[in-house]
Amino acid sequence: MIQLSRILSRRRVKHRLSWHIVFEWEDEIARALDLPVRAPRRPGWWMRSLARRVGARCPRTPQAPMLEFVMIATDTNRGRYGHRSVPWIIDYFLPDESVTSFLEATSACPYVLISSREAYEHIIKNGGDAVRYLHLPLSLPDRYRLDPSVKMDKDIDLALVGRQTSVLLGYARRYVASRPGLRVVVKGEKRNGHSWVYDLDGKPVADIDSREDYLALMRRCRLFLYSTPGMDDGKPTEGFSQVTPRFLEALACGCRPLMRYPDNPDTRHYELASLAPSIETYEQFEAEADRALSTPADLKAIASYLEPRYTSSVVKTLLEKQPEIK
Repeated sequence: MIQLSRILSRRRVKHRLSWHIVFEWEDEIARALDLPVRAPRRPGWWMRSLARRVGARCPRTPQAPMLEFVMIATDTNRGRYGHRSVPWIIDYFLPDESVTSFLEATSACPYVLISSREAYEHIIKNGGDAVRYLHLPLSLPDRYRLDPSVKMDKDIDLALVGRQTSVLLGYARRYVASRPGLRVVVKGEKRNGHSWVYDLDGKPVADIDSREDYLALMRRCRLFLYSTPGMDDGKPTEGFSQVTPRFLEALACGCRPLMRYPDNPDTRHYELASLAPSIETYEQFEAEADRALSTPADLKAIASYLEPRYTSSVVKTLLEKQPEIK
């Protein structure tokens, strides 16, 4: 199995909300593997980055490498890849011509973990060593485990919050306009410096400034809109379109998905088609939304789907991946 000495964390230098789930993963992996979490301050990261850029090797580095989450893959080192680090790549959006450069930039790493199955297969197809480059998907922290026996009070039909593409959002707005009885909330002006959602009459409904507040709102919702990155007019991804933890979070909140996604190795890995089809027309959106609102979510089936996708389950996969790193 892969032997690690610690987890190298950016929690002292990264404060955006997108990093919060990364720190949750680190905590749960550290607890499961009995690993310390090392979180250098900014000067420590500057020194480490410089050493990596020039290829310096510290003789005091522990024998076993360190696990380190990397938010965005780069095709040059930029201080992100070290000879005693095992980077876990969250987003891989490099163009085809950059694969060789990426392989060179990560050549000193004992192993490289790729979260996207689509990106992983692309890397292996273009010369990546299948012994060193491994697929390890992102997960849902166990703290958000769904308990089907706990009743959820669903008093909101749809929350139009978070990143959406114009296609799904357009369908949703048309659907809401045709059904005035729906309770829908949208993000509005801040209150006391916090982000809030309001109903369509402008009445404040919930504070969503923190991650916990956002998930509390989702537990009140029946539907959620989800598009994989790269669909339609989403963020630029060089054609890659991977499933993100936001999808797993909404399922754990007991929401029914209305989705747009491509057929690719990542969406097949997550078996999206077993949960709901990819919506191609407004008429399909309307039918799926009507069906989802007419029946409660099958929480037992959702819990079964999520079971192998919790962080604790993915950690077991990490342990089984490869023999001890020498």
